[in-house]
Amino acid sequence: MAKIDIIKYLIGTAVIVLCITSQYIFNVKDFLHQIILVYIIPSTAILLLDGKRIILKAYKNMRTAIKYGLGYFGIFSAAGFALAFILIITIFALDPNSQQIINRPNPLLNISPDFAWYMIFFSFTIVGPFEEFLFRGFMFGALKKILGKFHWIYPAFISSFIFTIIHFYYYLIFGNIALIQFTQLMMFSIGMCGAYHKSDGNLIVPALLHGAFDATSFLMIAIPNFLIGLNLKILLILVGIFVGIFYIVGKK
Repeated sequence: MAKIDIIKYLIGTAVIVLCITSQYIFNVKDFLHQIILVYIIPSTAILLLDGKRIILKAYKNMRTAIKYGLGYFGIFSAAGFALAFILIITIFALDPNSQQIINRPNPLLNISPDFAWYMIFFSFTIVGPFEEFLFRGFMFGALKKILGKFHWIYPAFISSFIFTIIHFYYYLIFGNIALIQFTQLMMFSIGMCGAYHKSDGNLIVPALLHGAFDATSFLMIAIPNFLIGLNLKILLILVGIFVGIFYIVGKK
């Protein structure tokens, strides 16, 4: 049984990675084609391979998922920003010229205000749900099942590393500065894995948190006063930190 699970996991992971990275390899720019390639095709494959297990657990333990979802999101997001700050200081000290690279525009955020509103909508309806289904529901959840009695942090680290490296386009744009984005992505992903683990498979809360986190970035573009989106992002993280200190750190 374990051998079958491993084969399914390798097939599913390969489909996810190939579909997502192929948009960069083949320079797919059409938005609809990107959605089909990045979300629809791999999600269909995962539905066939492991969809029943993921969907049956997706609505479980909502209260637990909210507490630990916010808590792990806040704690690991804070850790990500702290590590990113240390990396910035270190990289700037080793390579002063890198300060010019960090100001390069992020192509994902280099969009018009009108299109940013669409991206806010897609953050909640497509990006959050589909990415959590693929990476937490399958890539983390199935690996946690395969590894059995290992602590959840091990499959969380492995799946989060894969989640991080498929964003390799950051390195093509920012070079070594991309380590900052990679650190934040890694910490964010581990936090979502913690929420998924503690709730025994709830995907609703991680999907909403993922969508909200991305949506606040697009909100900075959608409205003239970018501070509103920035403050909402900071507020979301602060609420998460408060909940994390009370429910996770405090109890330990």
